Amino acid sequence: MDEPVFMVGGEVEPPFFIGRDEEVERIRLDILTSAQNNVIIGPRRIGKTSLLKNLRNNVSGQVLFASVNCRKITELADLFRLTTQALVAAYEEKHMVRGILKKFSEVFRGKITAASRSISEIGGSIEHVGHVYLRFREDEIGEKELVTETFRFIERFAEEIEEPVVIAFDEFQELSKFNGNIFNLLKSHMDSQPGVRYIFSGSSVSLLHEVFLKPDSPLYLMAARVSLRPIKKDDVSNYIRSRLKTRDMEISDPALERIYEYTNGFPFYFQKLGFLIYQAAILDNRDSVKVRDVDTAFSSMLREFDGEFEARYSVKFSRQQQDILKYLSADRTRRLSEISRDMQTPASSLTTSMRDLYHTMTVQKPKEGTYGIMDNVFRLWIRRNILGDLE
Repeated sequence: MDEPVFMVGGEVEPPFFIGRDEEVERIRLDILTSAQNNVIIGPRRIGKTSLLKNLRNNVSGQVLFASVNCRKITELADLFRLTTQALVAAYEEKHMVRGILKKFSEVFRGKITAASRSISEIGGSIEHVGHVYLRFREDEIGEKELVTETFRFIERFAEEIEEPVVIAFDEFQELSKFNGNIFNLLKSHMDSQPGVRYIFSGSSVSLLHEVFLKPDSPLYLMAARVSLRPIKKDDVSNYIRSRLKTRDMEISDPALERIYEYTNGFPFYFQKLGFLIYQAAILDNRDSVKVRDVDTAFSSMLREFDGEFEARYSVKFSRQQQDILKYLSADRTRRLSEISRDMQTPASSLTTSMRDLYHTMTVQKPKEGTYGIMDNVFRLWIRRNILGDLE
């Protein structure tokens, strides 16, 4: 089967992963020198998860790298389960051993007696932490002790296998729904784990300020900031052109300009739009792409996102925030005074809603006094479907 022309969604790797060499090298050096922990900040669909995947590939020969998706954590017991399983799975994969994860997983779903027997066959820190969870299942310990044991296991496991360990918590802001004790516990163990480095990834500015830059936060200055920006225009254009070239298809410079104008360098979107453009060309038996083809494909893409964007707009935001986004969508950037004029309400009454939109990385401030919707595809959907501008 031929390699796909574009890769839409998921964790992409080269040749579909582009424009992040600087970020990968910067974090790689921090990991290999044990210099510092990192927090990666960026909006949805900017490529944070793919960055973690490629970073892992880059350092996998020198460290044990485990990723935890915090969106799957609905209770503190999930933090224990997902983190310990991720470490054991990463160890199995790197060292090409089999059976440890299967035996360890028995502590979460098997009968107590059988689970105890399975993990006893493993021994070491994995056996210890497995017995800890069995005690939790029998209500002998609570969730707080379980979380403490999670971080103790990370340290003990790193010492036991005698190699550096990297734990990446993706969508780390999801842990803010639990009480602050989890950050206190994390702080105390980060201080005492020279062989362990942490990477925190999130799509909330409040994650950065409240957790890592607020002086009274337990994790104050415990991680260096890495801000993910959109992929540069030249990188996107060269990528689109080279991918189409693999199928002997040409694209005009104005068409490339239009792709970037629509997607603003967000990897998910230019991959998706590129695929739709390619698909339409094949169906129409064309070997070239013009501006009108990009426009048609983009309209099709917006229709695909109707359900998702409608739910996001109507459920995630308050009525005032919806109105702000509606009038903000009229252009790439607008002043608060312009929005308040359109809404016929004082600008001072909008500051709280605007601040929340900024903290969730829905809105950005490209320069003092101006605001813009960060996700340009979402902006154009609002402009067409809510504001009613069909141009």
